[in-house]
Amino acid sequence: MLNKIIILVFINALFSYSIFNHIRDFKIPSLNYVGSSNFNNNFYNFSNPACNMGTNDYIYSSIGKHFNGVLNNEQIIFSLNTEKFNQLNIAVLKSSIDDIYNTTNAWIDDGDGIVDINEIDYNKINTFNHTNLGVIISKPFIIKKLNFGINSKFSIGSVLGENSFKHAFDLGYYKSNNNFNFGILIKDLLSYSYWTSNTINHEKMSIIFGSNFNYKSLFFSYDYNIINSEYYLGLEYQYNNDISFQLSNSSFEKIYLGAMINLSNFNIGYYFVLPKYEELGTTQKIMIGINKNIFKKLKG
Repeated sequence: MLNKIIILVFINALFSYSIFNHIRDFKIPSLNYVGSSNFNNNFYNFSNPACNMGTNDYIYSSIGKHFNGVLNNEQIIFSLNTEKFNQLNIAVLKSSIDDIYNTTNAWIDDGDGIVDINEIDYNKINTFNHTNLGVIISKPFIIKKLNFGINSKFSIGSVLGENSFKHAFDLGYYKSNNNFNFGILIKDLLSYSYWTSNTINHEKMSIIFGSNFNYKSLFFSYDYNIINSEYYLGLEYQYNNDISFQLSNSSFEKIYLGAMINLSNFNIGYYFVLPKYEELGTTQKIMIGINKNIFKKLKG
């Protein structure tokens, strides 16, 4: 089993890891895919902000344990009705890898440049956390009857005393035609990370085409990133609009299994992922959604 710091490097190198990737964690078409929208289930689509034209009264909270619990992730998702911008969709995210061993000051070299067990001072080995906090502000809008949307993404990161600030945009387009939906996403536009070490990192932009169509109670989804040839395939079965099951895979996932239960004022979801790279370990997550109107009923 790889240790935590190697897993962190592995994730970044292979998948250009970003805290905002977790917004895609539930592979439900109405929540996740670039060409998908389904307002009846009261989900959000932060992957493509153009898909969020409907009013949403739900607040979602989720907790995830990624890669055998190495990476922790929490989310809160909700909407705000504003006088100037009408509805804004907000996601507040946190991810962290805790208790990573720091051996920076533990090796006392005798001058030969070779690490020897007698040169290691174990009392100088301590631990540190790698933490990211992120916010997405998402706004859909209509231009000449065409559906567009924009995400503005902010994140703050810290690792070994260094801090970073990141900002990027997502631009989306969405078209619905009966049972077939189509979307285009320009992801991570003008994406820059500024570190306190005076380092500036630029993240590569992605262009993703997505489609979703349904036949009776089955929903099929396909997204394709033309920049890095990454793909997402999804299949969902909805039973009486109350229970849904998801099965999918991608260039990262070997098997994705998910389930969602929709009650009158609550939604409960769970998913389990087996990655293609066994070293990363399994991922699990649970999500709970609450209708905001239930609080008004309680007051009344």
